[in-house]
Amino acid sequence: MKLRTSAKINLNLEIFSEKQDSLHKLSSLMIPIDLYDDIEIEESISENIKFSDGNLNNIESTIHKALKLIRKNNPSFDKSFDIYIDKKIPYNSGLGGGSSDAGALIRYLCDNYELDLPSNLEIVRKVGSDVPFFIQGVSAVINGIGEIVEPLDLNSDLDLLIAIPKVGLSTKDVFNTFDTLDSKNRDTYTWNAIEIFNDLWPAATEVYPELVSLRDGLQEKYQNKFFMSGSGSSFFSFIEAREELKPENVNFNFIQYCKKIDCSLYQNDD
Repeated sequence: MKLRTSAKINLNLEIFSEKQDSLHKLSSLMIPIDLYDDIEIEESISENIKFSDGNLNNIESTIHKALKLIRKNNPSFDKSFDIYIDKKIPYNSGLGGGSSDAGALIRYLCDNYELDLPSNLEIVRKVGSDVPFFIQGVSAVINGIGEIVEPLDLNSDLDLLIAIPKVGLSTKDVFNTFDTLDSKNRDTYTWNAIEIFNDLWPAATEVYPELVSLRDGLQEKYQNKFFMSGSGSSFFSFIEAREELKPENVNFNFIQYCKKIDCSLYQNDD
């Protein structure tokens, strides 16, 4: 089985001082976009999990955590799998690639093996805060610590220009820095009646000050406003028409057009 699982963009992100399970409560409007990781999965006599990015092969990934939670929640489930993840969504980019992989795996296993789906709160605690969003798989407002997912029909197409810096940001480092900041004022922009803002921007620029010059350079080159997604480091901008992209900056992994999609997960039996 082949799974194609998408990235996400936080159109806005509000972080509250209140915590639950050591995680900040938040509110965010999130959308899936057409930038994908590809996962190949098949039953095997032993478990083998491999990533195209070798840096991920020596850690406990979200795939490992998702499998562990599924088995804890379904003690009689005794299948093993060969899993290969072709990473196209850079990690530590604020685009939710790891959470997307885990959400796709949880949905696939629970749907195809008729397993009990863990609660969203369990998934947040054991795998990641963005994973319930990807299990739902559609544009949604996220609340709590990520466990409350309220689907939202935006009633419009949405075209974006995505710019992913070569430097990624640790979500943990950004949140830890957020806790130390005295001022948490935000800059807000309105697009089609949607408020666009990110409470983590000041903390992210404390962790990696060069983000400011990277964003300013994008805005000058493309003559459009850019915003950070999630805990960074990726930027997005709204566009009305796709034009030929200017040469990529050496500071970015890539700059490309994307769009909002209807569903974050696609399956293919071929």
